[in-house]
Amino acid sequence: MNFILDWWHRQARSTDLRILWPACREQADTIEQARAAFYFHASNDPAWTEHYNENELYTYVWKLQ
Repeated sequence: MNFILDWWHRQARSTDLRILWPACREQADTIEQARAAFYFHASNDPAWTEHYNENELYTYVWKLQ
């Protein structure tokens, strides 16, 4: 069953990057604000937190353009 949950989490992360990240960029005044908003979401979402530790997630989000 883990492979199904892993697949589901991959899909959720992909959707976040495809839809939520551009929305954060569009609504934020700066890229730093967009990253902070996205990080707030990702750091509270098991699709992210079960696959990235806090440092990995922070590094991943702060590399988003």
